[in-house]
Amino acid sequence: MNRFELVSSHDDLGVTPLENIFINHYMPTARGDYVKVYLYGLKRCFNQGLTPISNEDIAKDLNLLETDVKKAWDYWAAEKIIAIEYTGTRDALVRFYNITGTILYKNEAIPETTVLKNSQSSNSLEDRIQRMYTTIQDMYESRTITKKETLLFKRWLDEYNFTPEAVILIVEYSLNMINKKDRTFTPTQVVSYLETVARSFYTAEVRDHVEAEAYIKNSAHQRTAYYQIFKYLGIQRNPMVSERQMMDTWFNDYGFSMEIIVQALSRTNKPNMKYIDGILKNWHEQGFKTLEDIKNDKPKQKFAHKESLEPMSDARKQAYLDMEVDYAEDLWPELEINNEDL
Repeated sequence: MNRFELVSSHDDLGVTPLENIFINHYMPTARGDYVKVYLYGLKRCFNQGLTPISNEDIAKDLNLLETDVKKAWDYWAAEKIIAIEYTGTRDALVRFYNITGTILYKNEAIPETTVLKNSQSSNSLEDRIQRMYTTIQDMYESRTITKKETLLFKRWLDEYNFTPEAVILIVEYSLNMINKKDRTFTPTQVVSYLETVARSFYTAEVRDHVEAEAYIKNSAHQRTAYYQIFKYLGIQRNPMVSERQMMDTWFNDYGFSMEIIVQALSRTNKPNMKYIDGILKNWHEQGFKTLEDIKNDKPKQKFAHKESLEPMSDARKQAYLDMEVDYAEDLWPELEINNEDL
């Protein structure tokens, strides 16, 4: 049986049909920003070969706030010409209705259909999974995905409840990290690495690609902070799990900024994490929140008797001044590759 598909080499060459009833009756009373969001979304309905996009990305493309994009979806949903269903904390499925048909048959049960449903551009779960495998295969370039990897990705979908788009991001992230290594990974080692990264995403309650993107960005900020602190202390190794947990407490539980942590770092010339932790814990218990609070604090004797509070050395000052926002490739996640795989 013949199948037909319209192929366009560039998004700018596509066509987006717009009902006149929208222009005549809905557009005049709507905010201009809401119209922009509607048209942007409608275009993607008829160009489904495009990669999924978040509200944040739409906001950037249209020079809007992300909250304005969400308000636009809510507005058009209230007008009953679209329906929006959130599948994650931020990810959404937006259905655009044929406006004329909705008005004419509003009191009748009409079977729902999807544009291009019978083409290869449909957005069914099966097609998304197929695109997932195709995209991942393109990432591998020099070799074919192994059967073990294929089953691994399927298990992520079934057991971890990742969306196909999230799987793509996790694999892309993992392969980028692997490519930064100075050694070659065997297929078995690649599987071990992939599973370790995927498990960390799952533990962080990541399920869709929007959450995965946010998690990757947040993890990058964490790695940068770890790197800066260790560089400041002159420690030439990766932080252990306990040290990462300690630093996370400083940022997340105590709510300290890097500037405040630097004040604690400046009170020691020795790479002693526990000593710094003691200082920060004491500041937290005293309710210190700002740099002004810290500057007015005089070091207590219980800290001073362990280390002399000498002025920070010029070398230490320069180390901090020379800090660059650089991601140390091995800082996260901690991999658990079996020795026999090495």
